[in-house]
Amino acid sequence: MSRTFFLLVLAAFMLVSPTPVVGTVQAQGVPSFDAAGTDAAQAAAFLKTLQSAVSVCNRLKVASLVEFPLEAWASGRTITIRNESEFHAKYSQVFTPELKKSIAEARPDSLSANQQGVMFDNGRLWFRPVVERKSALKIVAINEPGTKQ
Repeated sequence: MSRTFFLLVLAAFMLVSPTPVVGTVQAQGVPSFDAAGTDAAQAAAFLKTLQSAVSVCNRLKVASLVEFPLEAWASGRTITIRNESEFHAKYSQVFTPELKKSIAEARPDSLSANQQGVMFDNGRLWFRPVVERKSALKIVAINEPGTKQ
């Protein structure tokens, strides 16, 4: 009788206790990009493409990664770059050695995401899917260094 009672209590306890979530340990520390409308693989691929283009000063490729108009930090203030031709004219004002270094040092595991998009370096550079461009990831803001946006 006591053995049967023990088994019933054990079975009841197992039914009542929460089921462990498979993969919980793996999910910790991995940012979710769902709120930004993308996923970790796409964000990492975009970052790699951006880093490659900036490292070889491929202005045409970098421009293809931008959604215009673009609000960008340049020469100590925020400017609006309306189109690709303005972007080329102001490229060196925006892509300063400090910004290039920030881009080069960014790592996929340092990206953060929310409903505004994906960012790195405390919000220095933001990118997100642009529906009008078949949800391609595009740079949507380049902010003042050192300020969280």
